Amino acid sequence: MSRKRRLREEEKPQPRAKGSARQDLILEIVKTDVTFEQYAEGWVGRCLHCNTSIHVGLSGQSSGTIEHIVPSSAGGSGTDLTNLALACSRCNNEKGIRHDPVYPSDPRAVEVVNNLLAKRKKRWREPG
Repeated sequence: MSRKRRLREEEKPQPRAKGSARQDLILEIVKTDVTFEQYAEGWVGRCLHCNTSIHVGLSGQSSGTIEHIVPSSAGGSGTDLTNLALACSRCNNEKGIRHDPVYPSDPRAVEVVNNLLAKRKKRWREPG
């Protein structure tokens, strides 16, 4: 039986935002991250993991991906902005392959998640 099937109904991961809902969510994340600065054509900020530049257009289209710091498969919120950040696809995919499947049972995965949560907190900006 797969891990998702073993989750009780109330613990199932929330569906991921798609289309315009995804773009709106990206804009909400950008507004709460001090590394993002607004320019005439959109926003430029940094990947939560490696600090690579991430570009976000005015309508929310992005070169980055939405990082669920505490994995949604482990109950991490897909709507709580303190659990969400933007990451380059390389870093987000790497975390998704190496750490998310073993979180929270693996100490290294817990360390990675805790470090990312601390970094997100340090980068937090009140939306306004």
